[in-house]
Amino acid sequence: MPDQRELATAAALALPRFVGSTALFHAAVAERMAVTPTELHCLHLLHGGVSDSPTELARLLGMSTGAFTRLLDRMEQHRLAERAPDPADRRRLVVRPLPDRMAELAELYAPMARFVGERLARLDRRQLSALVGFLTDGTAAAERAAGDLPDVTQAITS
Repeated sequence: MPDQRELATAAALALPRFVGSTALFHAAVAERMAVTPTELHCLHLLHGGVSDSPTELARLLGMSTGAFTRLLDRMEQHRLAERAPDPADRRRLVVRPLPDRMAELAELYAPMARFVGERLARLDRRQLSALVGFLTDGTAAAERAAGDLPDVTQAITS
């Protein structure tokens, strides 16, 4: 059986392949739905209940609010999402996914969802806790690293 270091190395090498394959799968789903990868990412944020605030969604997608408004216009045209008054504050708008396209999305993701569910069911409580911790910390690290990258326009003009 591999030792701790060998397992850590194997995991570090497998992770980019997993992320790359997952990105290709998401791109294929976006293409099948005739949407952009960013629109698909926004749908995931909406479906996951991460936020329904246009300003927060723009931030999470790394977009200006103006660019997000254009994205939302396209999402409404494709019947992916809608703007609606915030029930708690009618001065605000919220973004909601539309059920028909969410059903289409669920159908496309069903094989991967089954695979993930089956694999997670094999893990014990300690393993699941470690996995959730790794994914949570990894998400935060990736977001920080993305924020630390130089602005493309600055890099070109420097």
